[in-house]
Formats: sequence, C-alpha cells, structure tokens
Amino acid sequence: MPDTFQCSPGSSGDRKPSPFRSSSQEKVYKPAHKVVLVMVDDDEDDCILVKAALKDACFNCTFRCVQDGLQIMDYLKHAGNYQDPRSAPFPDLILLDLNLPRMNGREVLARLKTNPHYRSIPVIVLTTSTNIEDVKICYDLGANSYIIKEAHFDGLVTSIRTLKDYWLDVATLPPKGQP
Repeated sequence: MPDTFQCSPGSSGDRKPSPFRSSSQEKVYKPAHKVVLVMVDDDEDDCILVKAALKDACFNCTFRCVQDGLQIMDYLKHAGNYQDPRSAPFPDLILLDLNLPRMNGREVLARLKTNPHYRSIPVIVLTTSTNIEDVKICYDLGANSYIIKEAHFDGLVTSIRTLKDYWLDVATLPPKGQP
C-alpha cells in the first residue's frame, strides 16, 4: 500500500522556511501597485459581470475591458484610442475570450505569446467554449490557464476569486515590461 498524506489548511504562520529556496532567491516580484487586469471580450455584459466579481474579490485591482483582438493590440502599443498610458496601464494579467470580432482570441494569443514584449504576461482564456480542441489549441499557443465562464453570477464570482487568489496571492508574476 503506497504512503499517503493529507494536506490540511494551516495559517501562514505555521509555514517553515523552504529547503528549496536559497537566500539569493528570496527577492521576487510582488506588485506594490494596483494589479492591472485587462479583459478582452466583446460581450459588454460579461465585462460588467467580471468587473463586479473583481470588485467583490480583489480590492487592489485595476480593471480594463477592451472589445476585440485589435483593441488589445492597440491597448498594449498605446495606439489608437489608448495613447494615454494612464488610461491604458500595462497589464499584469489578460483575461481573453476566444470568440471575438475582427481578430479572434486564438490569433490574439498567438501574437502575444510570440512577441517578446508581451509573452510573459499571463493570459487566462475565459470563454464559454467547452470544446476540447479549443482547450488544446489554447495551451499549445501558450495560454497560462483555460477557464470556462460560469453561467451564474455566484459561480463567476467564485471563479474570479479563485483566479485572483492563485494569480495574485500564490503565483509570482513576472516584472512589468513595456514595449
């Protein structure tokens, strides 16, 4: 019979120093600024729902929503309607829908992950597609996560809270890079 163990929740004060971390690895990037999440979704209702869910889940977040793939590229380049860097702060995370007009989410993902200025930005696909081929393609293109949108607000809030807990509290984000 194999050895088993059970993970149990403990307070962070119960944690012992990791034997895997050297003192030179102690300095990691934890954003001192408001974390910027940019959502790429043509459904205004989805943007409103995610914004409301983030308001409930993330007090230190700045949220922006753009409508399609061309707009996110303009946003990142500070071009077109996004020339003012204050209104288009560089994202820490991108939430990306797949079914977008003008440039779909797969095309956006391919452009982001092949561009040295943007490839380190975590991209979380947030879509209604349950198609396993979409999941495979997105991970092949470099998606950092694939989340199926919840149909009900409570489920969406739970998903966004989990996303926030992992990406902003557990994971270490890459340092901000500007083109």
